Amino acid sequence: MPSYRTILTVTDLLPGHGPQDVEAAAREAVASTTTLEAFQIDVVRGRPRVTVRFTGADDAAARAVHHRTVAGVRRAAVVPSQVLAKVVGGRSVPLTLET
Repeated sequence: MPSYRTILTVTDLLPGHGPQDVEAAAREAVASTTTLEAFQIDVVRGRPRVTVRFTGADDAAARAVHHRTVAGVRRAAVVPSQVLAKVVGGRSVPLTLET
């Protein structure tokens, strides 16, 4: 089964939310329908970045998981940029977000 990454830049937490809410939302969106392979929070160029790696049956299924993840995280934080990528040979190959 192919592996995918949702990569989100998070700039600000919404009132009443903490970092744990961002993580919980991302994990919940993925775990509800597929296998969560890895979860990571980094600081890149001074901004928090959330990376969620998960399996998907195909690109369309991965897009659905990606959109649920973005929607969930946006309930807790501002997400100014997002990328969905397929993992090919250990590298991230960006996919279009259109279905």
